[in-house]
Order: sequence, then structure tokens, then C-alpha cells
Amino acid sequence: MRPLTWGSPDHVVQIASELLTVTNPMALSCIICSDLVYFPDLLAPLLRTLLQLTSPPFSLQAVNGDAVTVVISYKIRSLAKETPFWTAFGLWFEYEPVLVREKASGYPWQRFGTSSIDDTFVFTGRRRLVSFSWQIPLNDHDLLLGRGTMGNNNAKEDDTFETLLLMTLSNKSNI
Repeated sequence: MRPLTWGSPDHVVQIASELLTVTNPMALSCIICSDLVYFPDLLAPLLRTLLQLTSPPFSLQAVNGDAVTVVISYKIRSLAKETPFWTAFGLWFEYEPVLVREKASGYPWQRFGTSSIDDTFVFTGRRRLVSFSWQIPLNDHDLLLGRGTMGNNNAKEDDTFETLLLMTLSNKSNI
């Protein structure tokens, strides 16, 4: 276990120095995040840290396709405050929900948490290969606005999370 203050370049450098030794260099394979998305002031630092830890030297995806998998467990608390994270995250990462079904039940696969009353999600994601050529904004506000993505400085959003929410609503209405 290592300290990792979101957005702290010093902590990222410390982790890199421990992982990337000359005698036994190791890349990250998986980052597990549990219940992190709910403080609005920390959303940009969280995204920045995920971008740092999925970039070289931690990830070899840009070099040989060896991607770091990000697993995020998330429970909706304040959708309006948390959505900016997901709309920016989806620009940098391709992600999808973890699907489950009861063994031998005959029921179709569904998003983990669909049947729960607490709107829990578990996502797996990987950096978009094209994103390695994009400039990560230094300003947190610009990062959450999607500036620097797609090779330009315009504000933009990804709608993956919204789509997943709408899919959940239609599933719940059929129960």
C-alpha cells in the first residue's frame, strides 16, 4: 500500500520509482477504485491521477497495446455534482459496466447493481489509444470540461454514463 493523494505528482513519481527499478521494472496491470466519486473538488485530481497512472511509464498501451485496466465501483450520491467526472472520464477512457446473471436462472445478463436499490455501478475501462497524443490540461476546470481531448481546446463531453443510466431506467421499469 502506498500513499496516493489525487493529483499529486510527487506521489505518482514515488510509485514510479518503486515500480520501475532497473533490475525488475514492472508496469501496472490494474487500478481498483472503490467509492471515490463524490467530492466535487476532488473529481479533477482523481481523473488527473488516473490519467497519470495509465500513461507511460506505468502503461505500455501506447507502445505495445498493454493497457492498464481501471475498475471503478461507484454509487450515485449527487448525480448533478458527479456527472462532470463521468463526462470527462469517458473522453479519455473506453469503459463498460460489469455484467452479471444468476447461474442457471435463465435470466439475461444485466448490469451489476441493476436490481439493487442503491444504484451501484462497477465499470471496467482502458485508456483510449488516441488519447496518448492529447494534451492533458494543467487546469482542473479545463480537464473536467474536456479541453485538450480530440486534439483541440474546445469544451466537450462523453455521454457513455448517461446512456448507461438510461439503460438502467428501462430495465427497472420492466421489473
